[in-house]
Amino acid sequence: MFPTVRVSFTGIRPDQRYAVLIDIVPVDNKRYRYAYHRSSWLVAGKADPPAPCRKYAHPDSPYTGEQLRKQVVSFEKVKLTNNEMDKHGHLVLNSMHKYQPRVHIVIRPEGSSGNVGDLENEAYKTFIFPETVFTAVTAYQNQLVSL
Repeated sequence: MFPTVRVSFTGIRPDQRYAVLIDIVPVDNKRYRYAYHRSSWLVAGKADPPAPCRKYAHPDSPYTGEQLRKQVVSFEKVKLTNNEMDKHGHLVLNSMHKYQPRVHIVIRPEGSSGNVGDLENEAYKTFIFPETVFTAVTAYQNQLVSL
């Protein structure tokens, strides 16, 4: 995913263990198209059925609070796909839809793994940064950009 989501944490207990996760959720129930002549996104209709929502646990989780206070957590290894049958743990999105990344920090009790199942059964906090909303595409939507 580019640009990469990078976060830092303050106000956490240095001796506590934490898992850090990211997921990406739809912003609305619309599908978009890019209008080249206007250089802007326009609503093109109703959204496709949402893809299954997966969470990506940062591979270095769990962290101690002390570790998290001293570093930036970068989700540079997150991979996105539009393939709902993906078996590689990639986050599944529908092309031409708007999405909002969310970062979750989850307290991990001593002796537990870094793995987090259902967030609702955990002590966690979610962070949403409105400036990270994006439209998923499978090809560049700007004629001036090519590979």
